[in-house]
Amino acid sequence: MNNVNKDAIASTPPSVFASSYHNNFKIKKLQCIVNEENKEESRDISQLNKILKSATLVSGDGGEIINMISKKKTKLVEKVYRTAHPRAKEELFYKGSDGRWKSKNPTFSAKSREELVEKLYNFFFSHTFEEVYLEWVDMRIRHGVKSNKTIQEDLTLLKNVFKNEPIAQMQITDIKKRDIKYMFERWTGPGLITRKAFVNRKSALNGVFIYAAENEYIPLNFIPSIGTTELKFKEPRHINKAFHLEDRNALLKYLKSLKQDGYTLAIQLALYSTFRVGELRAIRYEDIRGNILTLKHQLVEESVYSIDTKIMKITKAPRHINEKLPKGNSHFSVREIYLVPEALAIIEKAHELNPDGEYLFMCHGRTINNDTFNERLRKYCAGAGVPYLSSHKLRFTVASTLRAAGVDIAYLQKTLGHSNRAMTEHYIYETVAEPEGIENQLMNALSIN
Repeated sequence: MNNVNKDAIASTPPSVFASSYHNNFKIKKLQCIVNEENKEESRDISQLNKILKSATLVSGDGGEIINMISKKKTKLVEKVYRTAHPRAKEELFYKGSDGRWKSKNPTFSAKSREELVEKLYNFFFSHTFEEVYLEWVDMRIRHGVKSNKTIQEDLTLLKNVFKNEPIAQMQITDIKKRDIKYMFERWTGPGLITRKAFVNRKSALNGVFIYAAENEYIPLNFIPSIGTTELKFKEPRHINKAFHLEDRNALLKYLKSLKQDGYTLAIQLALYSTFRVGELRAIRYEDIRGNILTLKHQLVEESVYSIDTKIMKITKAPRHINEKLPKGNSHFSVREIYLVPEALAIIEKAHELNPDGEYLFMCHGRTINNDTFNERLRKYCAGAGVPYLSSHKLRFTVASTLRAAGVDIAYLQKTLGHSNRAMTEHYIYETVAEPEGIENQLMNALSIN
């Protein structure tokens, strides 16, 4: 013990030590200590970062603030690092034979001393739940593991749910099971949200804690171990997801009475087969051979996000159109669709109106888009005197209509592009017509002869 600062050891709680063994003697290895004074200095740096992000900065001030932040970070990191290295020389870090700057306990390496200081600062201080959440989303963006739509949903959850919670500004190492448990109870209450909404929130939370554990911000992810059986959920209100047959027929009749364009024809075709709107948008005339349409692509409008985790700034690029493989497993989603004569007639009319377009359904030289598709659908439903259902419900309508007519589930799974039957069954049991002779069926089943 003579080689170790005894005062530092005496004042250090057991939780900041790590143990190792050498020559059969147990040696204590000091860990870096972050005290309240250090945390307050870190909060000052965070305030400077907020000023840096402000749009009200006078030209030239930004550079001064960046230099100030860099100096404060360096001084603070060296102060914290020295608590575990009390006998270190003036230069706390060392440059390896590979030219990289390195630290020990905690162990990091970087191309420059400045980059090493940044890594250590993040390790010591930049681990509030909100900051780790943004790091997690940034990782998903960089690795391309999720669609832009999923990234948008992740960021919406942060903005609308997690930022309003006490854990948002807590260091992730300080978050306990009880904090999460209390949060779950606040969310659900006597039945405030549906189970689906809860699962979406918990799934994001679990992802953040997995990321934190993998990056050694926390020892383990305890989210899956938190019990939820006693929580109460709001019962989802059942809304019919398909047009009744008479409403479908009324809508088709009304659409046929209008002056035709890319939208009126696309909506009609959607009432004759199991397309997603993105798939409708990507149809080319050459995709059709006889009465078979091969669905190869979808068009999606996406906003690309980027995150600067150093200053916690989210940037959203303008929406743009991407052509991609159809949604889901391409082994199933790239598929052939059988077209009935009415559907073929709609396609020929669309080609007649737009013979030179890149895609079959275009309007004023541009591809049809999802928002206008739904706006038009709402308008046409009102004109036909039928309840409005969104564009995706057209897919439910056709699938449930075919099933009610006795079409085999295996075929429906194929034409919907699903990889499993369970998903198909979600689409095919909507009520499209009241059963005939139901009174006689009940009498025969329940009456006593």
